[in-house]
Amino acid sequence: MKAFVVGFPKSGTTSIDKALAASGMRSAHWKTTKGYVGQIIYRNLFAGIDPLAGLENFAAITQADVCLPKEKLNFWPNLDFAVLRQIRRYHPECVFILNYREPRLTADSIRRWGDLRQRIKQSDIPGLPAGYGGNDEQLITWIENHFAAVRHFFKDDPKFLELDIAAADAPYKLGDALGVELKWWGKANINQVKPIDGGPAMGTGAVAAATGVETFELKPRSAAPAA
Repeated sequence: MKAFVVGFPKSGTTSIDKALAASGMRSAHWKTTKGYVGQIIYRNLFAGIDPLAGLENFAAITQADVCLPKEKLNFWPNLDFAVLRQIRRYHPECVFILNYREPRLTADSIRRWGDLRQRIKQSDIPGLPAGYGGNDEQLITWIENHFAAVRHFFKDDPKFLELDIAAADAPYKLGDALGVELKWWGKANINQVKPIDGGPAMGTGAVAAATGVETFELKPRSAAPAA
């Protein structure tokens, strides 16, 4: 496994997935033909084997969480440091990616994404017990606490990348960390409901409204923004 995303949904996970796919890297995102990624990981963990067993055909895990309380599915290995420790044990070269997005924007996007906030509130999640998460303030606290914990956990790990998904140099940093040249970068799975500030839901670039995808121009590596 070359990469494992350890941040939150509604924070660029689908964009990372699309970027890797366009660049020749197959990634597991939320669900595979074998089942939900998070469920597979925990099943393996408690069987005492490699948490990523059965996912060998994928180069990256871009979204491992699944939160479907009506189906009694609630798995968040991306936020569970016991799981991450075991993944590191079995995959010493795996790059753990913290997909950073401003917490208030992530919280607002969760609020606007169908019933996601309600599903989160109903579920026991690492760092967010059931009953919490019903407002933006609680979601922001949860997100900020996880960011701090991830930074501490991986502070001496050379195979850790904190990726600000909104930064101009994000695709170049991601490509460098994984040893690939990204062929696509932009926004995917864009929220169609307008943000709380009344601004546009889908940005201002080349947008395919029907698919919720916005493509950004990728400049040649020599012309990339300075870090």
